[in-house]
Amino acid sequence: MHRHFRDRLLDRWGRLVTRRPKLTLVVCSLLAIVSIATAITTIQMKGDRNALISEDLPWAHRYATYRADFPRWDDVIICLEGDPLDASIDTLARDLAKHLQHTSGIDNADAGFDASQAGPRLWHVAPIEQFDTTLQELATGRLITAAETPAAALVAMLQQQANATTTPSQLKTSLGPWIDAIAGRPVTFDWISAMSDRWQPFRTSSGRIRLIMVTLTKPADASIGGLASSLGAVRQDVAAWLQSAQRSDIPWGITGIPAIEADETAQATQDSTIASIIAFLLVTLMLITVFRRVRLPLMAAVALVIGIAWSFGWVALSIGHLQLLSMVFSAILIGLGVDFALHIVTRLRVVQSKYDNLPDAMSQVFRDVGPGLLTGATTTAVAFGCTAFSAFLGVAEMGIIAGGGVMLCLVAMMSAFPALLALSSRWRNDLTAMRPLGANTLRYMVRPLHKRAGLVLFVGGTFTALLIAASTQLRYDSNIMNLQPPGLEAVTWQRALADEPGDDLWSGLIMTTPEQAPQLTEQLRSLAHVQSIGGMGMLFPADLAARQAKVAEVRDQPIKPPVEATSLGFVPTVLSSVRDRLDGQPAFASIRDQLDAAVQSWRQLDHNTAERQARIDRLNTAWDHARPMTTAWIAEALAPAPPGPSDLPPVLASQWIGTDGQWLLRVAPVSANSSVLAPDRLATFVDEIRSVAPNVLGPPVQILESSRLIVRAYVTSGLLAMIAVLLVLLFDFRSITDAATAMMPVFVGFAGTFGFMGMIGIDLNFANLMVLPLIFGIGVDAGVHVIHRWRSDPSIRPPGLWGGTGSGILLTTVTTAIGFGALMVAEHRGIRSLAIVMVIGLLITLAAAWTILPAVLRIRQRRWQAISRRVDRHSAGANRPQ
Repeated sequence: MHRHFRDRLLDRWGRLVTRRPKLTLVVCSLLAIVSIATAITTIQMKGDRNALISEDLPWAHRYATYRADFPRWDDVIICLEGDPLDASIDTLARDLAKHLQHTSGIDNADAGFDASQAGPRLWHVAPIEQFDTTLQELATGRLITAAETPAAALVAMLQQQANATTTPSQLKTSLGPWIDAIAGRPVTFDWISAMSDRWQPFRTSSGRIRLIMVTLTKPADASIGGLASSLGAVRQDVAAWLQSAQRSDIPWGITGIPAIEADETAQATQDSTIASIIAFLLVTLMLITVFRRVRLPLMAAVALVIGIAWSFGWVALSIGHLQLLSMVFSAILIGLGVDFALHIVTRLRVVQSKYDNLPDAMSQVFRDVGPGLLTGATTTAVAFGCTAFSAFLGVAEMGIIAGGGVMLCLVAMMSAFPALLALSSRWRNDLTAMRPLGANTLRYMVRPLHKRAGLVLFVGGTFTALLIAASTQLRYDSNIMNLQPPGLEAVTWQRALADEPGDDLWSGLIMTTPEQAPQLTEQLRSLAHVQSIGGMGMLFPADLAARQAKVAEVRDQPIKPPVEATSLGFVPTVLSSVRDRLDGQPAFASIRDQLDAAVQSWRQLDHNTAERQARIDRLNTAWDHARPMTTAWIAEALAPAPPGPSDLPPVLASQWIGTDGQWLLRVAPVSANSSVLAPDRLATFVDEIRSVAPNVLGPPVQILESSRLIVRAYVTSGLLAMIAVLLVLLFDFRSITDAATAMMPVFVGFAGTFGFMGMIGIDLNFANLMVLPLIFGIGVDAGVHVIHRWRSDPSIRPPGLWGGTGSGILLTTVTTAIGFGALMVAEHRGIRSLAIVMVIGLLITLAAAWTILPAVLRIRQRRWQAISRRVDRHSAGANRPQ
């Protein structure tokens, strides 16, 4: 019954759109305009990979909690590269950060911090060279502040400096108060500022790359377009500032996970746009070549544009945004959508001579190829739609968008294209001039093969088995950086950071309590694949006990009070001797000149003892004021308690202490030749951390778990698609044998695709796994058309490929391959790998539909004929007179 209803529906559909072509085109065009307008005002681009994952998953929920708890999680990083010993680059980074602080679109920009912003004990956990230097300075300061008078302090200081290397800058700072006093200037012993007011730049472990942490203002447009616009503005501003500072020679760039995702999405958008244009032009050119006319290809192109426009409206209504996986849907639909027109045209060319007018001819075409088009489109849409049940939202959204798009393109092609034909008075001439691609190939290649169906099946089965064996070499590449265009700025600088031990963006993250942090840090540091523990873990260096012992040694060392000097001219005499020792040392010329001037000023007061005494009194008063504060500050810096969160400068506290008080530990992987995201490292790294901290989160966990999720999603979707498509085919054919036969090209296509991937070394990845539902839907489509044609008359050879079906399958496969092949121009290597894999799968599926499937149908036909002959002989024997 369903077949009669379907035939009546298709008959009326074909007649309606060709008898009322203008009305049909007006309705189609209005729907297209509304769809495009809705898409332009509604659809956003999303580049955040975490948006592709449901937050209901425990590991995804933990990462969402972290992002809410640590507002600076998405800082981008400006990198400035140069000689580690070039202090001018540190200054450049600091000045650039100050400039960015006052730039529109930026909330924070930090290139480091002043030591004065940190607590007095933070130096306990500084890099070991800085720790040793600070410890020596504090030991010297402790001995100097033991002096009762500034004269004795001067002697103690010079004695300490005699045993150490002193730079001109250090000597100028330390002697400054005594020089000022002797010269008659105001005196200040501001040693605390001198020791604490030091710039601590953010650098990589080697010191080669200076880092500026930048918090971008959240754009009103929360899409990736808003972020890309903000990044573009920052890049332009930084370039202009460096040029104005005459430092354009400094290698620099912006990275960070948001920058990588924004750059990747921008590149993927550009790639998909270019690929869609190329695919559209190539498909149109191929149709012109096949049809030998311009009108028919242009009609098909117009109908395709209408279908694509409707599909964008579907995106706006169903999902509302596009992301990395779904943004290539238009290039895919170009290849799939034009297939429907090709089936219509190739069948219309065969039957048009039997009818006097287009409505009658089109009704026959719709009855002939309509069931195959409906079933093929439905199976393709169902294959896509089965991904909607995936927990991986990126896959689910792609399936919903593509599945709906396929059905809309079918309706557009079965409505707008026949209507356009009806408006042309020369449609019959255009069809007559058409030379279907592959007709001669079919005649000379396929027909001889059907005579040796058994041999074809044996060869095809053997070849398929070999490909299945080769597919065992496949592996899934979890390293998303291998998918990125190598020239992207954010990717280039991320790799530069990954080469620095402890500075990898792909560190594991652990949120913990202050009480658990010390023990957890110690346990994590003992793991074989862990390089270092950053974040709040910096408060617990591995040698903390040894450092504390050194601090205690200095703190507890007895102090022998310096010999006090009371002579009025003692200080000028000492400074004069210092000046004499600096003779012949050009580096100290500036401080020597200052000493000269101060001593000369003192000597000019030979008969003004009162002024000399006043100058010394000012020195003593300044000393008496500064000494207690300096002594207390040194005592606090040497206190036995290790540094705590209160010692952190605000810029570090904002990154490492959450809004709920939790501490963040950053677990950096061991630096190696391969990225920690490589398949042979990622799972080991994450699982090892989980042995200590089961709730580890961060990019490595997100990538590992999403990789596992996407594999499960596609496998599950593939199984669901197989079941759903089988049910659709059973409903259509009412035969389990025909349904299974129609699916045969799919299984050969899968085996061949994965086998060739294993042979030529293409790994499965985040992008090309999409071939599972694609090959399933497209492969079944070819099988459906072959079975429908074969069922109409099993006796005509080659089985299922006559009447334009074989040529139609060839043309549709080629156009679909063009749609995917155009993606090979993509710079994004994930999109490019999808294109390569899909083209391989399409060609193998086509080969199976042309060879193995007709051979199976030929063997089925022979068996059916043999059974019929036995039945006839049995009947004849039963009817013979006894």
